[in-house]
Amino acid sequence: MDSTKYPTPHPQVAARVVDGSALIVLADSGEVNVLNPVGTRMWELMDGTRTVQEIADTICDEYDVTSQQSLADVEELVSQLMGANALVLQDQSAQRG
Repeated sequence: MDSTKYPTPHPQVAARVVDGSALIVLADSGEVNVLNPVGTRMWELMDGTRTVQEIADTICDEYDVTSQQSLADVEELVSQLMGANALVLQDQSAQRG
């Protein structure tokens, strides 16, 4: 996976954090994905303004994990969410200046 890409929620996805867990609703299937607290933090960071690597760096700083493990975990979640059509990777930041 290219860690310089910017993960961002798919336009057809609705998500909300409830009691510390992200609930991600896939519009096409109606499927609901529930993330654990670390996955929820990753999801919060996947707003299109940070690269995969920047998200991994933040997770490494906030949790007791190595940088290699953090990157592997972020890449795994990105892959899973892309497979569920909940996330897309952009070449550029969605940040508006």
